[in-house]
Amino acid sequence: MLSVGTFGCNMKCSFCQNYEISQNKPQSKFTDIDELINLIVNIPDNVGIAFTYNEPFMWYEYIYDVVKRIKEYDKHISVVLVTNGYVNKEPLEKILPYIDAMNIDLKGFTDRYYNKICKADIQPVLETIKIASKSTHVEITTLMVSDENDSVEEIEYIAKFISSIDKNIPLHLSRYFPRYEMKNPPTMVENIMKAKEVAKNYLNYVYVGNIAGVDNNTYCPNCGYNLVNRDVYLTQVHIHGHKCPSCKEYINIVF
Repeated sequence: MLSVGTFGCNMKCSFCQNYEISQNKPQSKFTDIDELINLIVNIPDNVGIAFTYNEPFMWYEYIYDVVKRIKEYDKHISVVLVTNGYVNKEPLEKILPYIDAMNIDLKGFTDRYYNKICKADIQPVLETIKIASKSTHVEITTLMVSDENDSVEEIEYIAKFISSIDKNIPLHLSRYFPRYEMKNPPTMVENIMKAKEVAKNYLNYVYVGNIAGVDNNTYCPNCGYNLVNRDVYLTQVHIHGHKCPSCKEYINIVF
């Protein structure tokens, strides 16, 4: 995905799994803020809005105006950003009071990977994770690209970094498929599952993505009670609030 303006550099990932969106220039339509709020509140059973596809910080000024107005209208409307985290400290801190959750891509854990594959730098992303995690619910996603950042060692470094901030931050390890400019073969499922087990030594919540038939349930890190059962598109929740029904352990979860 491409992010400009709020940091001063572009991020252009050669493996982009959604390049038809991120690298395309389709016709677009400006949506007035009041019109957008009207859509949000009139969709049955809708809880809020998520800004994603493309990078939301590309449209920072619009996004900021929208989320500020949403929270002024109704603070209970949930606002989520799905982002590459490539943003300056000042605009990030300005928008955070209006954000309920962020899913931040941590695309690798070396300058080499970010420079070569993403045409960017890693440090701003690490700072975004540190800052955002103090103000809102944060989850991290890492796409494991074959022969680039899919070693167990690199995922262990990522897990250690996240754990140094908060071991309750969820980490999602996603399987890569050849897309856009990158022709590496799909990530080996065995590598991802090994990486998951290693990451669980440091983090309470580790999940895998783009792989069918694996256990992605959420369990209590203290007693192992099944808190959320996930089966493809079916989700069953066995927790109310933020405490495990079995042992009363605090659970970092948002509904």
